[in-house]
Amino acid sequence: MVVIAVIFFGCASSKTVAQGPVAVSVSYQDFYDDLAPFGTWIDYPAYGHVWHPAMDGNFRPYLTNGYWDYSTEGWMWMSNYSWGWAPFHYGRWIYDDLYGWLWIPGYEWSPAWVTWGTFDDFYAWAPLMPEVNVGIQFGYWRPAALYWNVCGRGHIYDRDIFNVVEKRDVVMNDINRINIIDNFSTTRLHNQYYSKGPDINEVERFTSRRIQPASIREINNSAVARREENETQVYRPTVTNPQPREFRRIDNNNVGPGT
Repeated sequence: MVVIAVIFFGCASSKTVAQGPVAVSVSYQDFYDDLAPFGTWIDYPAYGHVWHPAMDGNFRPYLTNGYWDYSTEGWMWMSNYSWGWAPFHYGRWIYDDLYGWLWIPGYEWSPAWVTWGTFDDFYAWAPLMPEVNVGIQFGYWRPAALYWNVCGRGHIYDRDIFNVVEKRDVVMNDINRINIIDNFSTTRLHNQYYSKGPDINEVERFTSRRIQPASIREINNSAVARREENETQVYRPTVTNPQPREFRRIDNNNVGPGT
């Protein structure tokens, strides 16, 4: 049985909008304030404060309403959600059998917190869970089929990638044949490893397209990341003060496969 205590959301964030690359910091309270209108914050066993997006059952992190683009720091998830600056570049995701996908906040920014793999003529990627530490574990951790997204190598650069991924039975049948792509870099603050994804030259060969890496220009507002020619404007503040002040409580744990 699920027991939930009703609470009131906190006040809205007060970040200033300005132009140009500037040094910005936010707290976990800013995560809370910015994401509260788009989902529910929960006190979740083992993980503390997590966020459940108010999406239908078809939502999948790093697949729904976005696409992959290549930056000078690796393959970056370009979300079209107004709130995409946080859940796809900080923290990790888990799947709960009751709620669906839940986001666990984190301190470090990366182009995407996923593991990448390949088999036959396919690329595959899956959200990283909190238990997956940096470094060598990337190569040993095997997400369950539920976590993987798979598409033909020639489609990885498509803007409508949600419509070109393979059906779930393909993933279920070939999960054990996925080879993890060993191509890592480190974050700028604490040198945590993240996967940069497929080699750009290989992707160009499969897609028959010239891919120009985009340099990252930091902005100080949480607008949707936007690429203009060879530059992508990105909001990636430093995160401080880890505790949100208000949340809902759930007393059971329904984490799905792959934990």
